[in-house]
Amino acid sequence: MRRWVEIAHHIPGRIRLKYKVGLMAQLMQYNLKDFDEVVAQIPAFLSYKLNKSTGSIVIEYNSELVSAATINDLFGESDDRVADAYYLLSEYLQAEGITQ
Repeated sequence: MRRWVEIAHHIPGRIRLKYKVGLMAQLMQYNLKDFDEVVAQIPAFLSYKLNKSTGSIVIEYNSELVSAATINDLFGESDDRVADAYYLLSEYLQAEGITQ
């Protein structure tokens, strides 16, 4: 099964994801300004850049707050590891008071 996004390149602090064309269409339904305001509250998140022509997104994050291994797992192929990474990030955000 092919995923919506796949890791194209990853170094600690910066990851490039390739995404399916349909994902961009879904993202464009949302107001990205609202999305920007939400992610700006997450200390580990530094920036992102969507590139429609290459079908990719580059995410820069603080690798001192979130490990590269967790980010790899979050976008990896193992559903169990994706779930573990999601819960690890959720716990971190709750500890930082970012979510309820």
